[in-house]
Amino acid sequence: MSAQLQALVDRVHRHERDWEATFYERVPTYDPHSGDQPADDEHMGTWDETDESRAQDSRELLLTLTAELEALIREAEDSR
Repeated sequence: MSAQLQALVDRVHRHERDWEATFYERVPTYDPHSGDQPADDEHMGTWDETDESRAQDSRELLLTLTAELEALIREAEDSR
């Protein structure tokens, strides 16, 4: 079961890396460490669109992971 849990964790980390790369590709002035805003004013529209897409994608991932975790819990309880 630990390998299955690690696979879920790895998917979350990969998801975050992929989205971080997407921000760098789509938003020329993207700076995740900026204290004020994550991009210059001229690129904030693109950043907002990308962030909205990331939020939707993250929600889908969360729902998928929740279903998979529930299945793992049921499997563990059934094997007791």
